[in-house]
Amino acid sequence: MTGKRIGKPAGKPTGKLPFPDAALVAYGKAHPGTGLTIGVVLELEGPPPDRHQLASSLRPVAELLGTGPSDGGPWRDADDYAEYAEAAPERSLSDVAQEALARPLEPHRWSCSTVAGLPGDTSALVWRADHRLLDGAGVVGVLAAWTGADGLAADGPDAHGSTADGPDAHGSTADGPDADGLGADGPAADGSGADGLAAHGPAADGSGADGPAAATTSPAWAEPWRARGALHRAVTDPLRAAWLCGTPLLERRRGSAAEADGGPPATLSYACAETDLGLLRGIARRHGTTVNDVYLAALTGALRARPELLGPEGQMRALIPVNVRGQGDAAVLRNRHIPLRIALPVAEPDAGRRLALVAARTAGRARALRHPLVRAVFRSVPAVAGGWCFERYFDPARATLLASNVRGPSSPLVVAGRRIRRVLPLNFLPAGHHLSTVLATAQDQAAVGFTTTAPRRAAESFAAAWLGELRVLAAVGPWGRVQAAGAGATASPAASAR
Repeated sequence: MTGKRIGKPAGKPTGKLPFPDAALVAYGKAHPGTGLTIGVVLELEGPPPDRHQLASSLRPVAELLGTGPSDGGPWRDADDYAEYAEAAPERSLSDVAQEALARPLEPHRWSCSTVAGLPGDTSALVWRADHRLLDGAGVVGVLAAWTGADGLAADGPDAHGSTADGPDAHGSTADGPDADGLGADGPAADGSGADGLAAHGPAADGSGADGPAAATTSPAWAEPWRARGALHRAVTDPLRAAWLCGTPLLERRRGSAAEADGGPPATLSYACAETDLGLLRGIARRHGTTVNDVYLAALTGALRARPELLGPEGQMRALIPVNVRGQGDAAVLRNRHIPLRIALPVAEPDAGRRLALVAARTAGRARALRHPLVRAVFRSVPAVAGGWCFERYFDPARATLLASNVRGPSSPLVVAGRRIRRVLPLNFLPAGHHLSTVLATAQDQAAVGFTTTAPRRAAESFAAAWLGELRVLAAVGPWGRVQAAGAGATASPAASAR
């Protein structure tokens, strides 16, 4: 992925903005107290790079985005790029992430700051961007350009590592707003399947050799045009996409984010759960699902004891940004996603059954949203209608949780001569919501960031509960049977909640 050299960078884009760029611009104007910050916190070995090293490493990022950092204006020298700070005693990487979310950021701009003196002789780089500038896949593209990671050519795979018409290698190609970006489709680690969200196991109609049939997990009457074959899918996918996108817009209004956004900006808390990506891949293989399904199922189990987060009628509806980049815009960093709403089965007591239900409810949906006809329709959506759509997609009465998923480079990452040890993702919290999450994978590690209006200890409990659900799923068979043999290899993952 390459960027053209620019003259004088400008943060705010000019000309007609496509959906959802225009939708996010309108949403930000309607909710000025809601921060739209996404990004990453990178833990580095040793002290941070000096100003000139960092400025040199960030130059491709500024050229790629067409704008300089938020606090420096059009960049001229090293001092324009980053802020430097010394960590206080006992300050952790999650503390740095929480402080990053609390700091305001100019619309359509990005910033980079460094923190020295973290535990273990480490330091941190905090790269943040306004969601109106790019989405979660765009953040991954920036990270690849910044570190020189391979596999993100402008005419090749998109920023999630997936081709325009197929899934990526680990089960996520949607981000979303991502950090946001961030996502929902593709096969699990063994690479089987090619049909979108649940391509690794259940087919597009929700059935599969290793899981329950669609009739027992997602009633057929809910989607009467469920795809049965390639030719049928070519016709029914646009109808399915219209149903998926239209239902949140047309259902009866029970409240609005605008009504919930009347007070001062909420104080945000942050925590992160970290584990080996191999653990999620192993669970996905055993259950015939995707990594994204495992992430959502563990999230469902972790939130079962949180009735305050449920929406109308006791439902938990997750809003998942799906990357809809095609061949022509695979390397575009700006927002190219469509929100997909999924009802999480919080009422189901069995962990294995919850995973099967999630897989059935996500099967084939991302593929439907990527249909060329659907992309053409969204490209033609007027700017004024985009704001109307996002106002309803993010309405807390229609969706309770923003759950993004972004896939970063799997190879070791180095920035400005420093090895990156850990990557913590940052996600924004929509107006009126109480929790947003983002799964980010890089260097064969998985990290889930939890952003909430609850106290910090609640965020940390979310992270610990999610890891606990992974342990349960690692010991439960595809049909809810506890596997006595082999469970010990994954039942106690090398993970920690910070």
